[in-house]
Amino acid sequence: MPQVLVRGIPIEYRVLKTRRNRYMRLTVSARDGVRISAPFGTPERDLHAMVRERGTWILDRLEHFRRQEEAQPRWHYRDGAQILLRGRWTVLHVQDWERNAGKIRLADNGIVIQVPQSMRDDEAVLRDLFERWLRRWARQDLPLRVDALARSMGLRYSQVGVRDQRSKWGSCSARGSISLNMRLMLAPPEVSDYVIVHELAHISQLNHSPRFWRIVAHYCPEYRAHQRWLREHSWLLDMKSG
Repeated sequence: MPQVLVRGIPIEYRVLKTRRNRYMRLTVSARDGVRISAPFGTPERDLHAMVRERGTWILDRLEHFRRQEEAQPRWHYRDGAQILLRGRWTVLHVQDWERNAGKIRLADNGIVIQVPQSMRDDEAVLRDLFERWLRRWARQDLPLRVDALARSMGLRYSQVGVRDQRSKWGSCSARGSISLNMRLMLAPPEVSDYVIVHELAHISQLNHSPRFWRIVAHYCPEYRAHQRWLREHSWLLDMKSG
């Protein structure tokens, strides 16, 4: 991974070069760190120059995310813990079950996981149950939202896939295939809707040009606030245990 020294501190960054990128764009997030999207063929010296030029701001953002992560609650998979769901911290209830299997459901008072007594304190088992349930829920819910939003935008997509991803919230192929991260179920509904609008807009504009952002803004006027939420809370969506 390339890096640049700023005030004696190394800044590592990732580069995404594609032919559909028309401009260089630098972002900093808790989830992805420093990332530059650039047109295919952009020389490395230009990437280094951008990082140096914005070095002080980058270091400030990285320190902000570090302090924010230290102050936030961590994931725990045990009775009475709280798990982020649809942007809200939701209580996890672990109950004994006489069967030699696990069961999970969403109740009025939180998330209920039923497992054999011998597994009640096994966070790895509880985490696996939760992630499997989240994946099933996402595969039911997110395609419905894609369909509804595509209709409102007057766009046609070829298919929707929901995956367990660590680096992207979503993507759109040149053939109109939408891929979404199952962890969008942890974000507020309006934030996950923004990601879907963003990817659908790529069906019309396979770039991040001003025209692309005008489409996003038309169907999601508060998109900047949703981007900010993703940047500031994305570390939570890795579902790390504390």
